Amino acid sequence: MLPSPVDADNHSVDIMSKSESPKALVFESKSSISIFSGDGPADHLNNILTGDVSKLADGGRVDALVCDSNGRVRDVLSCFGIGDEIIVLGIYENMADTRSLLTAGIPWNKDLVLYDGNDALRHFMIHGEEAMELIKLLYPEIGEFPDNKFVSIGDVIVSKNSISHGRHIDIIYRSDDDSFMARILENSVDVGAYEEWEVVRMQSRFPSAKEVDGTHLPSDIGLGELVSLNKGCYPGQEIHARLDSRGSEKKHIVTITSYEPIALGKSRLEGGLAIEVTSATEFGDRHIALAVAPKQISKGPVLTSIGQEYEIA
Repeated sequence: MLPSPVDADNHSVDIMSKSESPKALVFESKSSISIFSGDGPADHLNNILTGDVSKLADGGRVDALVCDSNGRVRDVLSCFGIGDEIIVLGIYENMADTRSLLTAGIPWNKDLVLYDGNDALRHFMIHGEEAMELIKLLYPEIGEFPDNKFVSIGDVIVSKNSISHGRHIDIIYRSDDDSFMARILENSVDVGAYEEWEVVRMQSRFPSAKEVDGTHLPSDIGLGELVSLNKGCYPGQEIHARLDSRGSEKKHIVTITSYEPIALGKSRLEGGLAIEVTSATEFGDRHIALAVAPKQISKGPVLTSIGQEYEIA
């Protein structure tokens, strides 16, 4: 299905639907797309990822994290079982490090190859309250599909992201297949820009490479659901198990809005607590950002130590 093995601006596209269309947006994402092929790729991945990939079957999906030995998140991966191969979808900016990690531990007696699928495949996302309604508008023939599975319509893969509770759908298809874009045009759905996706993902607290930078624990950036404490060893498991047993999650990810520009990095609030702003952009006459904040900080207005007003959502 793919060409060459790996040697070791996000075109994110936002689809703004007409008023009668479902409340959801579609974006094209320049993701990292790889394919594992050969002798037991699921077992190999299971030794690396935070989710149980060992039983990934044809038509199945598993979302999981790549973490370091300190439990910090280095990438967010979605694995799709297709026959004896696995498509691995990840964050584009983290691609080189992740592919190096995935291939470094292959045993000498295992015939496993990781192929580069970035040119062969494209990745779209549908995001919003009515994501399911929009996918059914584009594909009326599609039925209900459960979590941890995907549906194939020809060469097009359609699947729900497991942490979005039905509000985020991934579409993967061959680059030489124009059937998905034909349906977009048939339904008069417009394609927008990367800047719009940045606003939407911050509103939804959807992490990107700016949050997944190897410095945060899964729960810090809203990814705690992708950690399975009941599976075998993986890098960071001991840290995650210790934190779980102590119930000591101290941080979470929040959305900030302000009428003034929001600076990246650490910022101290009135009262002494500090937040770390990881992403920020303009949003109409306002500014919007994502920040990792102490659990004590919840919804409502706050002031920084220099008097800037933030609204926490």
